[in-house]
Amino acid sequence: MSEFPVPLDNLIAYVKTMHPGGGPLENVADAFAVSGQLDEQADALIGYFVDQARRSGASWSQIGAAMGVSKQAAQKRFVPSKAADLFPPGFTGQPFSRFTARAKRALASAGALAAPSAVSTAHLTAGLLTEPDGFAAHMVTAAGLTPEQVYAAVGAGPAARAQSFGSAELLDLNIGESAKDALKGSLRSALRRGHNYIGTEHLLVGIIAAGGPTAEALAALGLTAEHTEELFDAEMAAYQAR
Repeated sequence: MSEFPVPLDNLIAYVKTMHPGGGPLENVADAFAVSGQLDEQADALIGYFVDQARRSGASWSQIGAAMGVSKQAAQKRFVPSKAADLFPPGFTGQPFSRFTARAKRALASAGALAAPSAVSTAHLTAGLLTEPDGFAAHMVTAAGLTPEQVYAAVGAGPAARAQSFGSAELLDLNIGESAKDALKGSLRSALRRGHNYIGTEHLLVGIIAAGGPTAEALAALGLTAEHTEELFDAEMAAYQAR
């Protein structure tokens, strides 16, 4: 086996650079924070290869065997029917704590639009446009598109802006597989950029990365994966300049 890509010594050195003059307790707090990020990256890593295995034709029984768990356990982890199932057993953090208020509200809006059916990437796209001040809506406008064009292309919307988006409401949402892929893609987008939050912009990137009819419809409007990343960078640069 090749050498592990992130040696423990490197992680220790990284934690010590976070607060160079800090004491042991600050080191513990920083190490705990880094550990949480590693857990998220590990989940994204496994999810990536599970997605690849599924697309290659592997069954859930085969994937479960490769992970050393049952078929049912593998499916429960990677094919949630409720938003609560997106979080692994024993999860003790605050659900959706890394989502911005706009991202939470957009997800709740998508859920209301989809009900009683499962939330799809089309519903999630429409939900993003209920937040006109969010980065995702700005990116759509910068692409020269109107909300009406997007609604027509994805076949969903408009959605009503959610008034309530607490953890209880979000955890009870019925999440479809395409939306699940988009949520995982949004996490990967945030991790790749070193962001400790998930905003509407990450959700839009996740929707496109999930592929399928919604991503194809957005690409036909010009919101390809490459162009969306460019719009993301431009929006972030403009925000930082402000």
